[in-house]
Amino acid sequence: MNSHFKIMNATDLWQKETSLPSIPTFSQSLDSVLGNEGIQLGSITELLGLPGSGKTQLCLQLCASVQIPKSLGGLDAEALYIDTNTNFTLSRFKEILLASQEKCKSILNIEPISEEESLRKLHYVNAFGLEKFCSLIYSLSQVIAERPQVRLIVIDSITFPFKEGISTKQRTGLLFRLMAEVQKLAIEKHIAVVLTNEMSTRVGLSTGALVGAFGDAWAHRCNKRLLLTAPKFLEKERLAALLKSNNSPETVGKFQITKEGIRDI
Repeated sequence: MNSHFKIMNATDLWQKETSLPSIPTFSQSLDSVLGNEGIQLGSITELLGLPGSGKTQLCLQLCASVQIPKSLGGLDAEALYIDTNTNFTLSRFKEILLASQEKCKSILNIEPISEEESLRKLHYVNAFGLEKFCSLIYSLSQVIAERPQVRLIVIDSITFPFKEGISTKQRTGLLFRLMAEVQKLAIEKHIAVVLTNEMSTRVGLSTGALVGAFGDAWAHRCNKRLLLTAPKFLEKERLAALLKSNNSPETVGKFQITKEGIRDI
């Protein structure tokens, strides 16, 4: 038999799956929806939603949550934020980060690490334009090799680089090749990948319907798809619907976006 193939039994698979930790969202309701007490390492999670639904806010919270100390069951790790559309705001991240640290401090009753040291645990790169984005993804394994403590990669958003200058057929092939690279890295290095996606209108026989960009084929590319919505305009409350998961049932939960970050209602 070809030595490149490794046969595993169900017990081995179960032990491997349950041994991978998760990154909490700071909302027990949202963690319950995701089904793994947060975003599990080694997986790709897609955040869908209209502008203002909380996609970037959740990404910023996860970048802070990945730093939770091991004494609290956290990872004490680092994050890489790939910004394709100037969504990242450092002042907002600092606000969420400091609030998360204060939360951990109140539980452990110890002084957290300095703000400067915490900020060093977030690595930021702008990847504006398709050429720069593709170049980054193909060199991502080297980027991670130089930063071995990274356990979270955020791509915000996956949609924006493909908006112009590429046909649908070219986009599909290129997108799937890029995501194959990302998925391989996530599995081999035990990294959680979170990417945001926009909504588009699918025209039917009579009316249009809002669906995730890139179509049905793309929906199979990620392990989980989470739809975020803002049911009440200009209010903090958000709904999170799990549209697809490889290990959890479809369900809906509520959370809110506060000054401190993502929290339960």
